[in-house]
Amino acid sequence: MSLHRSSAWPLSWAAAALIVYATLHPMAGWHWPDSHVFSWVLPKQPNELMDDVVANLLGYLPLGFILCLAHLRSRWQAPWAALRTLALCVALSYSLELLQFTVPGRVPSMSDWVLNSLGSAWGVLGAITVHALGLVDAWHRLRERWFIPQAGHGLALLSLWPLGLLFPPPLPLGQGQLWPHLRIGLVELTRDTPWQAWLLPEDPLTLWSSVHARVVASPWIDGVEVLTVAAGMLAPLCVACAVARPRVLRIAMLSGLVLIGVGMSALSSALNFGPVHAFSWVTTQAMAGLLLGAAAAVPMVAWRRRTCAALGVGVVLTLVVLIHLAPPDAYYAQTLQAWENGRFIRFHGLSRWFGILWPYVALAWLLGRWWGHEADAPVPRQA
Repeated sequence: MSLHRSSAWPLSWAAAALIVYATLHPMAGWHWPDSHVFSWVLPKQPNELMDDVVANLLGYLPLGFILCLAHLRSRWQAPWAALRTLALCVALSYSLELLQFTVPGRVPSMSDWVLNSLGSAWGVLGAITVHALGLVDAWHRLRERWFIPQAGHGLALLSLWPLGLLFPPPLPLGQGQLWPHLRIGLVELTRDTPWQAWLLPEDPLTLWSSVHARVVASPWIDGVEVLTVAAGMLAPLCVACAVARPRVLRIAMLSGLVLIGVGMSALSSALNFGPVHAFSWVTTQAMAGLLLGAAAAVPMVAWRRRTCAALGVGVVLTLVVLIHLAPPDAYYAQTLQAWENGRFIRFHGLSRWFGILWPYVALAWLLGRWWGHEADAPVPRQA
């Protein structure tokens, strides 16, 4: 069995999770459907909106493409890979349409299922075409030269990192602020129980601000912001250097990730607040943090991959600690959630969870690379 781990598998899981979330959003108000409402035969809706048609058709296309590539990279023959992928996508769509009977405000539809199946078939056709042209084998050969065998999950992490920036973080590039959301979830879960008093402050209005009140009032707040932005920029750069082999490729990836970080931050601000606010996040502290993070990555070009992974562990832990000192604003987040123009690009809030959870998944992967037993050869100068 090949030691190479394809990034297509984790990317297909992410695509499937995105579809499940978007189909069952808002994930609340679940109820068991009445017997006269539920039907194994999906109903045909009288009216179809063009936006829904396009969304259902294109929503499953990436899943069909990536999942078929994952099967092909796992040495499945093209016909069997296509049939298995199509069967899985059709079954997923049908199951989610049935689950919509249990979600208020969601309407199952035979047309949606057909369009989803057609979109996944287009994706499968694209993957088979790419495979027939030899592009999959060419990428496999390049990956053997450019990346370590265990790079699949690392490359998937780098691919998903920009999605977390679509929902504006508390600070530029500052991902991983999990505790406020976890705390509010625990407060809701322990409602009307004695345990809720352990989680609620004396004044519930300070629930979002009690952790960082002292830092915000301190003279060190500017330094905290600079270090947070630097850690947010340096974390994906550590992942890149932990998977790439040649120095030239590392330099290209570091430069590209810096540009992607700046570009996605600008795109997020432009789409959420309007084009004139595309660079409203650019402050002296943000620019200093970007430069610090990028400069700190330069020596990693010549470091061993395990050393880069060890540094990445420390950087991600630093990011997680510092981002929890940044002030989250519940009203700001609620406004973003409700604003219709920004709802589409954030996938109904799912991109926020990409940003919140990305550092923790990256931390687990970096720990695996740091403690791994694979050989850690010196970095070659070129491919």
